[in-house]
Amino acid sequence: MKRPGSRQHTLRPTRVRLVYTRELRARMCTRGYVVGLALLSLVTFGLVMGFSMLGGTGDSTVAVCGAPAESTGTAPPGIRVTSCDGMTDGRKLVENKDADAAVVVTGNRATLLSRADTGDQAKAGAEALATSWAGHQALLRQDVDLQRLERDTAAAELTTVTVGKSVGTLQLGAAATLIIVLFTQIVNQGSVIAQGVVEEKSTRVVEVLLATLTPLELLMGKVAGIITAGMVQVATMLGAVVCGQALVSDTSTELPGAQALVVTVLWFLLTFALFASLYAAAGSLVSRPEDLQGVLTPVMLLALAPVGTATAAATDLSASWISVVQYIPPFSGLLMPLKASVGTANLPEQLIAAALLLAATVCCITLAARIYSNSVLRVGAPVRWRQALAA
Repeated sequence: MKRPGSRQHTLRPTRVRLVYTRELRARMCTRGYVVGLALLSLVTFGLVMGFSMLGGTGDSTVAVCGAPAESTGTAPPGIRVTSCDGMTDGRKLVENKDADAAVVVTGNRATLLSRADTGDQAKAGAEALATSWAGHQALLRQDVDLQRLERDTAAAELTTVTVGKSVGTLQLGAAATLIIVLFTQIVNQGSVIAQGVVEEKSTRVVEVLLATLTPLELLMGKVAGIITAGMVQVATMLGAVVCGQALVSDTSTELPGAQALVVTVLWFLLTFALFASLYAAAGSLVSRPEDLQGVLTPVMLLALAPVGTATAAATDLSASWISVVQYIPPFSGLLMPLKASVGTANLPEQLIAAALLLAATVCCITLAARIYSNSVLRVGAPVRWRQALAA
């Protein structure tokens, strides 16, 4: 024999799918949603291009005049060497900005030519080339066997070994910015979920829906539909990242790779499911839109806390407190993809954090379903969280 009220806890996939389809049409077939997609893609593309240009290091051109280019040795990183005939040609190249600087060899002396706006990289490169040429000439005057010297130097070449992982400031900043922009969608879409619940409750539409649906079916269909609409925005954002990386493939090494982006999306989905149910539960507590902000404040603070934590963690991902907080939901939803984007999170750490976040998500959905079922039909004064749980 069924217990009274047991119907509200049943879940029929067919009816959940009907609610899901209804939510998709209501959210995605609007002008505001399309405009939002366009703005999100433009902002993301702009971020990608900005970080790529900051991360790129353009080569400087230094002309070597009056001496063979090989007499100046190997060019420093970021310096491109070109040849010219003498002082007149060197001066013309620098003045016309065909070269950033020039090293002009006259007799036994070298002269460095530069402009007022010549960058430090070009000046330092030209000075290194001039010093290398002077040393080469000094060795020749002392009858040193240069070929033997080069062989002996190559045999004793210094070997560099990097211990541990080093994360560049720009790389970390790019990863943190993209992840935080992505995860702010949780707050935006969560507010949409809560507003939708309040609208249905204030217009008594929810009473019509609950004549054929259980509160749990309505909650699951609504949350799933809005999460899907949010994922379309995420896909648009990732598409803008991929397009930006394709356009600046030579200087985009500071941006997260494809694998890191996939990991970030998976963490986003898990965290979104946790907060979406809480936002729906919060919306069911009130009957008027003007009362919504009061009940949303605790959920919004909880959703923004991981963003603030990730911002603080970006200054030093090796801090001891991060090794603990990275496992605590919902902070793990941002800290783990941030560490994965810069290659400092291993697979066991992510699996443990994901298991804990999944358990927390299941608990939150169960809790939200109880609150939603007990308060969605209550019209009038706002229902307190404790009252909805105890009903």
